[in-house]
Formats: sequence, structure tokens, C-alpha cells
Amino acid sequence: MPVAPAELAAAARAAVDAGADELHVHPRGADERDTLEPGPVAGATAAIRATCPGVPLGLTTGIWAAGGDARRRLELVAAWDELPDYVSVNLSEPGFAELCDLVTGRGMGIEAGAWSTEDAAALAVSRVECLRVLVEPASGGAEDQLEAARRIERALREVGIAPPQLHHGAGAQTWRVLAAARQRGHDVRIGLEDTTVLPDGSTARDNAELVAAAL
Repeated sequence: MPVAPAELAAAARAAVDAGADELHVHPRGADERDTLEPGPVAGATAAIRATCPGVPLGLTTGIWAAGGDARRRLELVAAWDELPDYVSVNLSEPGFAELCDLVTGRGMGIEAGAWSTEDAAALAVSRVECLRVLVEPASGGAEDQLEAARRIERALREVGIAPPQLHHGAGAQTWRVLAAARQRGHDVRIGLEDTTVLPDGSTARDNAELVAAAL
């Protein structure tokens, strides 16, 4: 698993060479856990920019990377001095609207993470302007991720959310979710965050092999 900035950059380059159009990255701290601290964020962002010039780069803002503290998350993101092109913001997490205001004000785009139909409604009410909606049925605890993704997709349509969608799954259901999303014309995401297993059941060597399999 890539952890250090140089490792993340090498993995990013390999994924792009395998056919990835964009990159979603979780910077890691000294303890190898996800972090939003400015130092690791700057290190990862700068290293990836150097190896993948011109490739859109997105970072997580998962509240767990700020110790579960919404106020601390705002402070950390406000202190970033190396900015990605966009960030993923989970609509089910506390403080998402304030985070979106901060992110937009700093010139970054927003990938709105919808875990459920309730998140679709929350996005409509918030009027947050986003690049796209990240449909994440597994994060919402759905037993049938494929059906949950379809429900979220339908809910987004019913509340008039027009931006493009990017779907991804988790674990054994990952490949079913991706195949269905591709059939319906959506973008998809794949990586070790989602699954370590290829469609044939064998273990993937790295992110690049998962990207190649998805394509």
C-alpha cells in the first residue's frame, strides 16, 4: 500500500499509465493513517503533480482524517498551501456545507459524496455547486450496493441534481457496481480503497492493475 509521498506519486503515475483519467488520493501521516494535516497534504500533492502533470487530482476530506472533528477539519483545510484541483466532501458528515463554502472560496472544486437517498436530498437543499456526485452505496452500509446505487441515482434525478456521476463499490460487489454504472454512462472509480481483488478472484498487485482490469 503506497503511504509516503514518493510512493503515492509512483502509484499515481502507474495508474495513469494504465488508463486512469483522474486521481483520488488519501495523504498519510507519519503513523500511516489518513490525515488532512498541511504537511502531508503538501508533500503528497507536490509529489503527484511532479509525476502526473496536468492530471486532475482530488483529495479526501473524510472527517475521520481530522479525528472526527468538523471544526478541526475546517482549520486544517484552511491551512493547506498546496491545493488539489478538487476534494471529495461526504454529504452525510457534519459540517459539510461549511466545508464546501471554504473549499469553493479557496478555488477548489467539489466532488459531493452521496451515500444514500437522504444525501441526495441534502445536496439539493444545500445548493452546493459541485463538479459531480460521487455515488458511494457501500459507505452507507447497503447490503446490495447495486440496488442502492440505483436508488441514489433515481433520487438525484428526482431532486434535479444535474452534475455527472461517478460510481464506485466496495469489496466483493465492486465489479458489479462498476459494470452497471458503465452501462448507464457514468464514470467509475477503482483502487485499493475499494477492493484488493480482480474480477477473476485473484489478488491485485496494485492500483494500476485494478485500473487496467476496469478498462
